[in-house]
Amino acid sequence: MATGISLPYGKQHISFNVPDENLVGVFWPSAIEACSNPHQEIERALDHPLGTQRIEQIVSAGEKVLILVDDYTRATPVPLILPHLLERLKSRQVRDQDITLLVSTGTHRPCSESELREKLGEELYGRYRTEQHDCTDKSSQAFLGLTSRGTPVWVNHLLLENDRIFGIGHIDPSDYAGYAGGWKLIVPGVAALETIDSNHALAVLSFRHYGSVDLPCRQDINEAGGMVRVDQFINVVLCQDGQIGRVFAGAPAEIHSAGVKLAKQVYEVECPGPVDIAVVSAYPYDVDYYQAIRAVEYADVMVRPGGSILVVAPCPDGIGSETFYRLLAAPDRHPDDFLRNIASRNGKVTYNVLGYFLTLIRAEKQVYGHMPGITGPELEAIGIHPVASLQSGVDAILQSHGPKARLAVLPVGSATIPRLVNTH
Repeated sequence: MATGISLPYGKQHISFNVPDENLVGVFWPSAIEACSNPHQEIERALDHPLGTQRIEQIVSAGEKVLILVDDYTRATPVPLILPHLLERLKSRQVRDQDITLLVSTGTHRPCSESELREKLGEELYGRYRTEQHDCTDKSSQAFLGLTSRGTPVWVNHLLLENDRIFGIGHIDPSDYAGYAGGWKLIVPGVAALETIDSNHALAVLSFRHYGSVDLPCRQDINEAGGMVRVDQFINVVLCQDGQIGRVFAGAPAEIHSAGVKLAKQVYEVECPGPVDIAVVSAYPYDVDYYQAIRAVEYADVMVRPGGSILVVAPCPDGIGSETFYRLLAAPDRHPDDFLRNIASRNGKVTYNVLGYFLTLIRAEKQVYGHMPGITGPELEAIGIHPVASLQSGVDAILQSHGPKARLAVLPVGSATIPRLVNTH
């Protein structure tokens, strides 16, 4: 007998079968109950902020207000949340022309018009001045100082040119910062490339320590973000289906601490292991391989040395960038080569950190990919064995490991952190 399994795949699903005798389990993030009324939940959070006053007590008429929102790669339901924030600003006689929306893109490409419409919602798109951060535009950045770890902090100048700053984001796993949310809207969200590179150099210490918010990279993000005078952030923890589970509003550090406690219950999942094979969908971060890598990293946690990882992602944007492809495709690249690049700032640090992680993983395990947005030769060049179809890939990998192979499935692999409960 075989079990049919359906994986999220971009905005669609893709299915395959696994013999029952090989299937260890299908491991989803833990289900939490969606709030019965998201608008009431948003209002509750805004009425009872953590560590700040209410918006109505913060903002005065005539003040200029900057609102940060995350970008197209994130599932934050901005169209649900933003109107509540705007309504409270309106109640304080803040004019539309005094409100600026800034998309916290970090090192990502800008949102397309359709992506921006979806991110902001049709009713709000075009109504307010909207800017997208460019981490490479030095003329738009202001220097704030150095963190205790030596990170130079440049941020978008709009943070200094507005009277009030608010932000909207969500809390889910981050492979280098433990969990997203909180100050990540500032660093890397609206920081200079030099700031991001310096901070992300600390991420090499995050390898296989996923879910920890006590590592240097996250602590440095918090310190750098704290140099910015922020009035209030709104963060959400989402359910599996993208509905709002709970909303947290208030000071970035306090809402992040509270939100992470719930997020850990959702995203850190007990799994038997180690297993021989993990089939992992990179959903919800599957627009390109650069985003999808976190699924490989999380799956790596539950696969034994000598095992196999099959990552499934549509990757409509391909690998992510030509620079990233050339870095990964360089022959005979050693982990130390990436570390030296990071130390000398030779190339984008984030790319080298991911290259370092991937090289360590591939030294122990076979990585396969069903990623139609990337050609077979490109996959082979970056050390991934392409499979023509998901089912044929699963069948071939099972055969290579023998009849007793143990296979586990992570359908939401970019947002599932395995916690192994046994080692036999």
